[in-house]
Amino acid sequence: MTHRIPLILVSLLIGQAISSISLGQDQIPNQERLYFEQKVRPILVAQCYECHSEKSKEIGGKLLLDSRAGILKGGESGPAVVPGEPEKSLLLDALHYETFEMPPDKPLSEADINVVAQWIQRGAWDPRTKATKSGPRESWEPEELWSFYPRHVAAPPSVERKNWPQGPIDQFVLHQMELAGAKPTNNAKLRTLVRRLYYDLIGLPPSVEEIESFVQAATKDRRQATETLVDDLLSRPQFGEHWGRHWLDVARYGESNGNDGLSRNATFPHAWRYRDYVIDAINRDIPYDRFLTEQIAGDLLSAASAEERNRLLVATGFLAIGSKPAAAMNKDFPMDIVDDQINTVSTAVMGLSVACARCHDHKHDPIPTRDYYAMAGIFKSSETLYGAAANEKLTAPPTELHVLRSQLTGDGSKQKQMQAPLALPPAYLDQVNPLKPDLHVPLDQLPQDWKAVNSVTFSDNEFAKLKESYLQGNVEDLAADYTVSFWFKNELENNKRPITAYLFTRGEPGNKEIPGDHIGIGGTHDPKRTGRLFVFNGNKKKTSLAGSTVIAPGTWNHVVMTRTGNQVRVYLNGVMKPEIEGKIDPTYGKESRFTLGGRSEGFAPLMGNLAHFSLFSKPLSESDVKKLHDASGRPKGVRQLGLAMGVREAKKPIDCKVHVNGTSAKLGAAVPRGALSACWKQVQSDESSPIMPDMNVPDAASGRLQLAAWLTDPRHPQTWRVMVNRVWLKLMGEGLVSTPDDFGVYGARPTHPELLDWLAQDFIDNGGSIKSLIRSIVLSRTYQLSGDFDAEIAEHDPENRLLTRHRQRRLSAEQLRDSILLASGMLDLKPGQGSPIQEVDALINLPEYEASTLHRPSDHRSIYLCYMRNAPPAELAAFDLPDGLKVTGKRSQTVLPAQSLFLLNSPFVIQQAEHLASQLDANSKASTEEKITQAFRRTLQRNPTEPELIQAVELLKRLQSELSVNSSTQQMRPLAVFCQALFAANEFRYVD
Repeated sequence: MTHRIPLILVSLLIGQAISSISLGQDQIPNQERLYFEQKVRPILVAQCYECHSEKSKEIGGKLLLDSRAGILKGGESGPAVVPGEPEKSLLLDALHYETFEMPPDKPLSEADINVVAQWIQRGAWDPRTKATKSGPRESWEPEELWSFYPRHVAAPPSVERKNWPQGPIDQFVLHQMELAGAKPTNNAKLRTLVRRLYYDLIGLPPSVEEIESFVQAATKDRRQATETLVDDLLSRPQFGEHWGRHWLDVARYGESNGNDGLSRNATFPHAWRYRDYVIDAINRDIPYDRFLTEQIAGDLLSAASAEERNRLLVATGFLAIGSKPAAAMNKDFPMDIVDDQINTVSTAVMGLSVACARCHDHKHDPIPTRDYYAMAGIFKSSETLYGAAANEKLTAPPTELHVLRSQLTGDGSKQKQMQAPLALPPAYLDQVNPLKPDLHVPLDQLPQDWKAVNSVTFSDNEFAKLKESYLQGNVEDLAADYTVSFWFKNELENNKRPITAYLFTRGEPGNKEIPGDHIGIGGTHDPKRTGRLFVFNGNKKKTSLAGSTVIAPGTWNHVVMTRTGNQVRVYLNGVMKPEIEGKIDPTYGKESRFTLGGRSEGFAPLMGNLAHFSLFSKPLSESDVKKLHDASGRPKGVRQLGLAMGVREAKKPIDCKVHVNGTSAKLGAAVPRGALSACWKQVQSDESSPIMPDMNVPDAASGRLQLAAWLTDPRHPQTWRVMVNRVWLKLMGEGLVSTPDDFGVYGARPTHPELLDWLAQDFIDNGGSIKSLIRSIVLSRTYQLSGDFDAEIAEHDPENRLLTRHRQRRLSAEQLRDSILLASGMLDLKPGQGSPIQEVDALINLPEYEASTLHRPSDHRSIYLCYMRNAPPAELAAFDLPDGLKVTGKRSQTVLPAQSLFLLNSPFVIQQAEHLASQLDANSKASTEEKITQAFRRTLQRNPTEPELIQAVELLKRLQSELSVNSSTQQMRPLAVFCQALFAANEFRYVD
């Protein structure tokens, strides 16, 4: 249904957007610099420089590709690149073998061509202001390498305005203002401050009642009231949801691979578990050093419980969830994954683009290629578990995943016990017989009146041994509600055929419709069921239920299935929570015949063993099932709770050889596993007390645990600075270092270096508590300043580098959506469960745009939406949502017409405006003025002023008049239009 929206709303939305469109910027954005250095330059160096650089023996077509000027000037045929227009760029034509053929020997892979096309489309940003020089840079100024030097922690300086600071942070800030002859603005008004705190700490606005409560308390004692409110907000579960999203930006979180270069986009059905880990860790205030260690080496840490073990395995998803290039025709696919891990760890933790040294010594930071391959050895000695990748090998070879279990199973002893020969004690039969089975046979010989189809052997040790064979029997007058119990061992690998094995059928033999109850083990037919038990009721009803536990080949397992009406429960190895539980219609009628070790018509028979088969004309109780397994003396099973992406140790850790020009075509010497070392030599003044000690990696270890310890060492000069800067950025609108992901030579310099170092040391001294760090910043007077300022302040501090006032900020995409839902009364604050794609393991953009159908309506907070790369949630996409392809410590903040058009046309916004209007209209006794007042309170957390109230009443009258005149056109009701306009107001979308 379409909605006609009055022109007055169009003007409200579009006018302000057009006036604010950014016309671009001259300085190369940091993310574009990284894109060129990490993706484009390696291709040019490896594939083009031989014929198209100043060092070429003969420059082909007079085209130089080793400088920005050369590419833009082009060669004999004209400019090689037209920024923003790939279709007009001769370079891309040549790579496609259209007008020219470059490289002449062999075309680039589609993935590499796509990288170049994307680079041109993004504007062909190129930091090379002059021709590339070979070899590393030999010297740096100390100021350029500021972040490599140890922290210099000075005492908070004295200031002239003794009463102004509320703590050390304010002393550092005010001292710098006074040196510049500047002064701070006034404190923020209480209503402004409370709204700012709510948005900054939990990502949601306060209610009018919460504002009034704070104002009343703060009027008596502002400091005490603020401390109380901050402590309350930090303790709320919404804190982790809001601040967890900040870390997910840094972790380049995504629930699908994104375009692999061949226009394929495989889902990551299990990535959401990492999201939940981050939210939980932030809420629990896991110390920052532990937080990093869990994500880099959680699988190597000890755990006291299965819950903790599962949490640590999920944490390593940090290294596995990255976007991957296509594996097709890509011999460097494994190293591409390593490269992503190096880039993520170094950029997220140290603010350094170490990945730029893959092909050559870093062009501007003191990071040689040798150091890159020292880190590469660490990740090359680790297995990355990302899953099936849609079982599309052109995209990525399928891998295993971490298995999350209900019990700790570290030493493998339980599996060895389950592999041991089945020798049940007499007590087992003593337990079976009182349950009065209709049939019990040990299967050490062929039971009387049974039929063996194909080769079956029987013995006291192995019982019934089947090889492409099965057994058939019958129990007269078996009740409709029944129980079957048996032991089995499967010897076939779970990925060898579509169905690994059928174990039992109650149904008519030979019927092609296969009615009946069928128990089997899944194979490759459905990746979600590979190795797991399932129950199926035939080709007419076609209902199937599956378990979660992967059954290891070569192990003896006990299965009990009970049926009561249409309710089925399957128990596995004595675990009392059913492996399978659900409703599945019985289709066997009065059939009492059964097939054991195969399906009723013989499909997919078991390759393995069967023993101690029992049938009961009643559903056994849970306690009976428990007693039955307990009497066996066999180990209880470990329930599998799900799967998770992550990493684990490789079977044989190895050092990585230098890949000349970044590819495996030519290998150099092996480099011992380790971390950065050359950079410290550039700044080391006293070698007797090293800034950072060398890493010592045991031969049998990957080195991830040692890398995590090295990164989180209190002496590390970057790690702690980078994190406090990230937190400062989120609270103050700009970092003390304005390039949060680049603390290198090309990054910005800190505006307040002494404050940055003091904060970093205080962060360490407080045990790496992120909550304590946030608390100290928001309780400072600097944070609590007003965003208003006078001409004198502007003159002394035009860019607010001295922090003379607070920065106004637009709500993030998630905050905007959540605020709209909260205002409409539809926001569900309970945590979202799982993901809409947790059962989808497929390519999602073949056919094109199919991914959009996988998103599901949700009233939960935005962090629980499905964040597929190249297919973001429609409610968020217009507002600078990160693409999940790279570390993003600082989001772009554009103002574009598309954003206003979203607020005008989005079905989501229209629907929420209607919800809000319906709630306002629910009070039939309320006047128009009262409804308008409530709309203001729900959206802007205040009452309308008298002029606003008068204007709003007039607007509703005009809209009602339009509705009467155009009664034949489907329109939004006037009050809903007004609510939508409030959603679009700057006051709603910005935080002062």
